[in-house]
Amino acid sequence: MDNRKILPFYMTYPLPLYYEDEHELIKDMEYLQGQHPLEIRTLQGEIVQFMNMMDYSGSMIYDEYPDRFLLQKYGKDIAEKVRRKHKDDVENPVHKMLDWDGFEEIIMLLLHEEILKRRHRRNRGYLRF
Repeated sequence: MDNRKILPFYMTYPLPLYYEDEHELIKDMEYLQGQHPLEIRTLQGEIVQFMNMMDYSGSMIYDEYPDRFLLQKYGKDIAEKVRRKHKDDVENPVHKMLDWDGFEEIIMLLLHEEILKRRHRRNRGYLRF
C-alpha cells in the first residue's frame, strides 16, 4: 500500500503567496504615509511630482544601488524648489517648516520612501526574483 501524502498544487508552488505579502507591505506603507501631518503630506506631493519625471525605464531609481550623491542632489533640488515656491505663502502649512534645521533631511527621508514604494510597485524591487 502506498502511504505517500499527496500535496495540493498550491502547496507545491508557494511563491505566489510570498508576493502577496509584499503587496500588503506596500499597501500598509501607503496607508501610514496618508496618516502623516498636513505639512509632510504637502511635501510628499512635491516629491511625487518630481519622482513622476524620474520614473522611466532605465532610471537610476531602479538601479540595484542608486547613486547616493545624486539622491542627495535631488533632495537639495526639491528642498530649494519648495523654498522658492512657499517662501512668500504664509498661509501654506509648509512655510513654517522652511526654517527647520532638518528640513532637507525630511525631504531625503520622504524621497527614499517614495523610491522604495515605486521600486516595489513596478515589480522591480530587490525582494523579487
